[in-house]
This record gives sequence, C-alpha cells and structure tokens, in this order.
Amino acid sequence: MNATCNVCKWQEGKYAMAKAINRRTLLKGITTASISASALTGFGVQAQEKASNKNDSPDRWKTAVGLNGFESVRSYGYKMELDDVLEFIQACGFDGVELVDWPRPYPRTQTEARALKARYDALGLEIVTLQGRGMDGNCGSPDAASRQRYLTHLKHQVDLLHGWGCKFIALWSGGPAGPGAEEYCKWTADTWAKLTEYAGRFGMYVTTEPEPVMAVHTYELLHKLVDWINLPNFYVTFDPSHSTILGGGDPMTFLREFRGRVGHVHFTDTDGTLRDGDGTSKHLTLGDGKLDLLSLLTELKVQDYDKWIMLDLWRLPDIYRGAYQGKKKLDAMLDRLFDGFSLSVSSREDV
Repeated sequence: MNATCNVCKWQEGKYAMAKAINRRTLLKGITTASISASALTGFGVQAQEKASNKNDSPDRWKTAVGLNGFESVRSYGYKMELDDVLEFIQACGFDGVELVDWPRPYPRTQTEARALKARYDALGLEIVTLQGRGMDGNCGSPDAASRQRYLTHLKHQVDLLHGWGCKFIALWSGGPAGPGAEEYCKWTADTWAKLTEYAGRFGMYVTTEPEPVMAVHTYELLHKLVDWINLPNFYVTFDPSHSTILGGGDPMTFLREFRGRVGHVHFTDTDGTLRDGDGTSKHLTLGDGKLDLLSLLTELKVQDYDKWIMLDLWRLPDIYRGAYQGKKKLDAMLDRLFDGFSLSVSSREDV
C-alpha cells in the first residue's frame, strides 16, 4: 500500500497538519490488497475461505474501534463525516464500534435508537457499548441531587444499550486526580453501585478504567472502588497506556492485580509518557510504542478473557493509519494466539 504518512508539527501549542493521510487512498489500498491476496502462489481460493472464516472461532475475540479517537482528532484540523468514518472502519475489517455522543447526542427516543442501530446494522458493524456520559450532574458530587441527575442519564444509556442487545456500559470517573480524589471515589461508588444494580436487571455489567488525570488514578483507589461497589457485575477496563503509567512502567501489573475482573479492553501502544496538553497517557499506533503487546494479549487469554478487544485511537494525529495498521497488527497477533490463518505474510512477520 502506497499511502503517504502524515507529517505533524508541534506549533504554538497545537498540532498543525502538514499532510494528512488520505482516507480514500487507504480504502483503495485495502481493496487492492484484498483482491491481489487471492492470487498469491500457494493460497488461492482456500486462502480466501480460511481468511474469511478466521473470526468464526467461538474463542477468538472480536475487534472493535472506538469513535472516541475520531472525535478527538478534530482538534488537529480533521474534517470528517461519520458515514465516511464508518465506511473506513468496515473496510478495515472491524467487527464493531464503541460509540460516543458524536456527531450528535445519544438517541432520546426509541425511534432515534432504532434508526441509529439500523445505520450500523447496514454496515455489518455491531454496537459494542457506548461511553457513558452524564449530560447533567456528577457521579462523584457530594450533592445527592447532582448524583441523581447523572444517574438518570446513565440509566437511559443502559436502556439504549439493552435495546441494542449490548452486554455492558463503559464509564469514566472524571473528578480530581489530586486532593479530594478518595472522597470523590466514595460518592462515585455509591452512584455506580445503583447503576450497576440497574444494569444487572437486564443481565448487563458495568466497567470502568483508571486514568492519570481522573479521580480513579491509582490501583489503590480502583481496588477501593471495586470493593465499595461490591457487585459481581462490576468490572474494570484494561488500557495498556494508562496501566503503563499507573503500573510504574509495566502494564502487566494491572492484569495481575485485577485478575478475573477485566470486563473490557481498550488496546493501544504507548511510549510510557504523558501527552502534552491534557496530561493523560499517550496512545500510539500498535507497533509504534515500546510495549510487548503479544504478551499482554497472551496474559488475557491465559485469564480466559472472552470479550471484545477495542482499538483505542485517542488523539492519534495519523488516525487513519492508526486504525488500518492497528487492525492489521492486532489480527496478526490474534492469529498466533488462536491458531488462525493470516493471509498477509508480512503482517505475521511484523508481530
């Protein structure tokens, strides 16, 4: 694929896009690769059949991509339409999408909810979950009325997910990362316990991830949050970039400390640093960082993780390359883990 990599410059506190990856160029490259692959010597029709069925294994994890990444890069000057983004996600071969309230708020009526679901169904993309956001109120506020307003919005989002056939809702604590974090987490636990009980009525679970810039910013506080909520359908989300920072450079510590409690994965690479501007963990395209990604996936498999792997593209300036290259590398690693078949010899060598 002859796609031109984008060149980004740091200028006056903002990224200036000098040359952006062209989505259409990547789509063309994907299409060309899929056509030419069947002609490879020794592969032929049998190769195509194996490749098309490699996700049929009941054990192999499905892969998704988060719309949070595409939402986040608008600050770099990207102008994108959701239909174009979804077309690209489909072409890359992802099974599903994790939603954010972009480009418009989450549906408010059943009619809107059905229309949104139909949009993804038409593309063969599953809605995995959504990023729960309180449109009003605060989950960790000492004010009961504020917590109740938050809870009302989040229950509606659980209702949406249940109507779409989803299994869980993903949450973030927000709140301060410094003084006052523990008190904030106690009130958050009270709010989320009510939400988790509500989700449990539908056979759903709730999951959250720690992040350096939020109230739940240490393993100690995350352990406390899990213990305070004390419900079997409350889980944690594994994000290697955040876990590298919080684990003193080793993301594997998260998987060992919260063994059996991982309910979702936001997969990404990292160089172990914080991002300029917002101070959170730097997310990088798979293979561009320093992590032993295959070892992390292997540990998840050893722990019998049986849910989704979502590719997290948060603030990647070259987001189209990140999605395309990330999916290629992720598939190659899953091929190795699940004894599948990789159509691309080069992708196997890149693992």
